[in-house]
Amino acid sequence: MPLDLTPDELLATTRSVRRRLDLTRPVEREVLEECLRLAQQAPTASYAQNWHFVVVTDQERRAALGGAVAQRRRPVS
Repeated sequence: MPLDLTPDELLATTRSVRRRLDLTRPVEREVLEECLRLAQQAPTASYAQNWHFVVVTDQERRAALGGAVAQRRRPVS
């Protein structure tokens, strides 16, 4: 059941709505760029706005990056 949302609507939705999105469907570059433009409008402390975004479209690289992030989040024993 795909949802027809604008980037503004998507970024403003709750987690329960986002869970129903089709995450296997590729996202068009224009939509990604619009989402990044909207994200840059979010307020930051002292108006620092030191944004750093990385968009990874290669499936193998995304999997490797996801594994590295998951491993980094594990508590050190």
